[in-house]
Amino acid sequence: MVFQFHRDAGQQFEQQRRVTTNTIIPFIEEAFPIKKGLHVLEIGCGEGGVLKSFVERGCIGTGVELDEQSYVHAEHYLQEDLQRGRVRLVKKDIYAVEIEKDFEGRFQLIILEDVIEHIPDQTRLSFAVPVEMASDIIQAL
Repeated sequence: MVFQFHRDAGQQFEQQRRVTTNTIIPFIEEAFPIKKGLHVLEIGCGEGGVLKSFVERGCIGTGVELDEQSYVHAEHYLQEDLQRGRVRLVKKDIYAVEIEKDFEGRFQLIILEDVIEHIPDQTRLSFAVPVEMASDIIQAL
């Protein structure tokens, strides 16, 4: 079923941002503090609302997105953060990511929000995102 907010990128971005701020971040913080300067990787970042919430908390975000339209929307909604170096976007299939080339440094948090069901061959995902790329890793699925 497709809801209206799925058709409206701005509404989708704002919903992602609001849910992350009000629900996801508090849930993660029960086990892991979200501090300024934390490096966050989001696989399947969509329009960028989840990353925006982390950036608003002082984190540095990297988003990987395969879908062209979602990637363009993320570039638009995160334009200021991209220009200021608070966010980096990678337009690739997660299985095609070249860690040394596409990512700068390591991540303390790797998150997949409403995306795991869209990734084929999920058991392979743990090999595509090796633990070595995260220093203090928490994977929020």
